[in-house]
Amino acid sequence: MIRRITGIILGVLAFFVVYSITGLGTPSNPNWALAALIGLVVAIVWPWIFGLIMVRQVRQNRQAEIDEEVQKQLAKQQQNPPS
Repeated sequence: MIRRITGIILGVLAFFVVYSITGLGTPSNPNWALAALIGLVVAIVWPWIFGLIMVRQVRQNRQAEIDEEVQKQLAKQQQNPPS
């Protein structure tokens, strides 16, 4: 839910930025259409991109934990070698 709200907010911001850059204060239908299209794309794509970033971060953290545990076990084995 928060990702969707953030996406909508970013879409609105993208709309205003594109509209202000393309329109420069003169309202016209093509400027509105372009700004609305880009704002809509940002609002729809943002939750997906954010999800991909978070999944990658979680995987990296999980792999780091696994690597740390392996290093601990290897160090423990080297201190107490089996007879």
